[in-house]
Amino acid sequence: METLFISREAQLRQHENTLQIKVGDQVRSLPIEKLSHVVLLAESRLNSRLLGLCGKHGVRLSVFDYYGYFKGAFEPYDHNPAGKVKLKQAELLLNTERRMSVAREVVRGAAHNMLANLRYHQYRGNEAVKQPIADMQKLVTTLPKALDTNTLMGIEGQLHQYYYAAWPAIHAELDFGKRVRRPPNNPINCLLSFLNQLVYTVVRHEISKTHLEETFSVLHSPGYGRASLSLDLAEPFKPVLTDMLIFRMVQRRMLDDSWFEQHDAVCLLTETGRRNVAEQFSLRLEEQYQGRSFRQWIYREALGLEREVLGVGEYEAFKRRV
Repeated sequence: METLFISREAQLRQHENTLQIKVGDQVRSLPIEKLSHVVLLAESRLNSRLLGLCGKHGVRLSVFDYYGYFKGAFEPYDHNPAGKVKLKQAELLLNTERRMSVAREVVRGAAHNMLANLRYHQYRGNEAVKQPIADMQKLVTTLPKALDTNTLMGIEGQLHQYYYAAWPAIHAELDFGKRVRRPPNNPINCLLSFLNQLVYTVVRHEISKTHLEETFSVLHSPGYGRASLSLDLAEPFKPVLTDMLIFRMVQRRMLDDSWFEQHDAVCLLTETGRRNVAEQFSLRLEEQYQGRSFRQWIYREALGLEREVLGVGEYEAFKRRV
């Protein structure tokens, strides 16, 4: 088990050389060697002894708040320091031509996978998505003309507008109106925000297995105290992990009113909702695609960027087939 999602109020402690989890009257122990990432999606109690065990075995703990947003992490001691990679990464950021080449590829990968989601339905006779696909394709041709990251971010934002406008043609329940993030105002916006946060968290964890500096991003502006590189590398995977999972849950009528708490134009996941969505996400993450799980594809993406940074390979964003 690579990542453990804990979506209920729990007490975590070290028991011999295992992670012991107590939820209500139920107690479960897991060998610490089997884990590398624990995601706390609900209020949990733990102590420094457990943190010491996690640090010793390189286990990351990611913490989410009540609203479903990532708030911080316990970071194990860096077992993979590499000053040379960080210097090379800084050189890439300071080289506008190289940085823009990588940033364009990130957006190109995200656009490709959004288009693949729509084409899947077009090829099955849904002609209503034809125009949004054409609009997005036309916009993708402008990527080479983008000379700065602000222009690229603008193109990406417009791509998402066309993309989300096509969702109601896939299923009536996907008509969520305007994208509203903080806080989300309806179930679909709520799922988008929560699942995207899970994608960012997993991407950040996979980046930590490389020598890349997580604050040095190419598309999103590097800032203070945020792992902005995970925002970059998550872009090609959000259509595959977040969006396709939402389509699946809606089309299979898996969503239930008990998953959501709605009041005053604010929609949040309940504990039941977080548990069910996290379970579906963890299953999706381990699904096989062309011989690898999606988690392994994320790690491969990070390695591809590291090779680009070192000048021994060319970064190519993950692009799925329809």
